[in-house]
Amino acid sequence: MLRFSFVAAFTLATTLACQGAPEAAKPAAAATPSAATPVPSAATAAAASPSAAAPYTVHIAPGAAVAGQPATSVIEVRPAAGFHMNLEFPARLRVTPPAGVTVTKPDLSKDDAELTEAHLRFSVAFNVAAAGKATLAGLGDFSVCNDTTCKLIRDEKLSWDVDVKP
Repeated sequence: MLRFSFVAAFTLATTLACQGAPEAAKPAAAATPSAATPVPSAATAAAASPSAAAPYTVHIAPGAAVAGQPATSVIEVRPAAGFHMNLEFPARLRVTPPAGVTVTKPDLSKDDAELTEAHLRFSVAFNVAAAGKATLAGLGDFSVCNDTTCKLIRDEKLSWDVDVKP
């Protein structure tokens, strides 16, 4: 008896929506910004050639934080030229806060994001107990497509520093 799982059905639907076979991409590094301005990640997609351009960039705006006060970081994925965000893919961001940091919602889904063909944007609400540097980390899942293929990115490692004022 043939079993067809929800994941297989979703992958097939996503592939058909993008007019090509999915091609897994596994980024190599994460971003570590030190200021409040968005910083592109060093993420690159696995490719046949080391010189091949990544099909997306990740920008992180750590946000201003004051100890004991709510703060927000913004994680944004932007597709490279010729690509667009896959609106059908179940985008997700899972944040693992360090000791002394509380994240309002550590598991964010596509419904929690701003998703257009031009970008995927998650706002991560958090609170840090003490002044100093706090390093937040997470894993992201998303997909970018062009006319012939979709890149399925799973467990994109993200890390960013937040300078917490007293």
